[in-house]
Amino acid sequence: MSEDRATALVGTVAATLPGISLPEVLDTTGLMSRVDRKFVVGHADFLSFVDGIGGLLALDIDGRRSFGYSSTYFDTPGLAVYHAHRQGRRRRYKIRTRTYVDTADTFCELKLSGRREMTVKRRRPHPPGEANAMTADSFAFLDRELGTRFGLPAPRPLAASLVTDYRRTTLVTADRLTRITCDTSLLWSRGPMTRRAAQGLVLLEVKSATGAALALKRLRLRETGLSKYCAGLVALGAAPGGNRWLPALRGIGAAPVTRPGAPWWR
Repeated sequence: MSEDRATALVGTVAATLPGISLPEVLDTTGLMSRVDRKFVVGHADFLSFVDGIGGLLALDIDGRRSFGYSSTYFDTPGLAVYHAHRQGRRRRYKIRTRTYVDTADTFCELKLSGRREMTVKRRRPHPPGEANAMTADSFAFLDRELGTRFGLPAPRPLAASLVTDYRRTTLVTADRLTRITCDTSLLWSRGPMTRRAAQGLVLLEVKSATGAALALKRLRLRETGLSKYCAGLVALGAAPGGNRWLPALRGIGAAPVTRPGAPWWR
């Protein structure tokens, strides 16, 4: 398959920006607790966004500025994690492993939804090659973090329920207070079922400790509530009650399949 038009566009723009190393990104942004804003943009709006902010830096690792990501999400057989998000429950979170495809580094991650739309992320190293399973150490990590946050252990049993693959370029503002991830070539898979977002679109996630997104406000871009996990299940017809994600899915050319698929881990 040829390279997605949006992937090529983002790569071309990133190549014109000054680089910033991964240690600098990790040292200066401090965004494990942050406000996330998501937007889906086309070619013209992406260019206007970059021009509107100005002074952006692009994450550069060994000369590369576009990186492959693969995330495996975990849920109970009844999709308790999904339904907590669908219903907007106060105690909601996502559990996943994330593999950085270019290096094979893998982490077990817990994303917690907090007060005032804050997102808190905790993670620990996970064995490479075991991204589709929770290890005893991962369960201990989840039990500890969820116990501290909610006074509850991790749900059991947990099994892989969705895989998302995409390309990511990371931009950082000159003041180091905001990180912008630019995701393209989004592909969802669940067992034999797959669904790909339309070409030519960039999913922007503005991750800011201060909630700043002035350039996006100036462009009057409409925020989208596109959760990669929840929307992916709905797009594949694998989860009920996903009306809240339908507008975003239609906007990226990934309206749900017509017949729900049975849970494939059974």
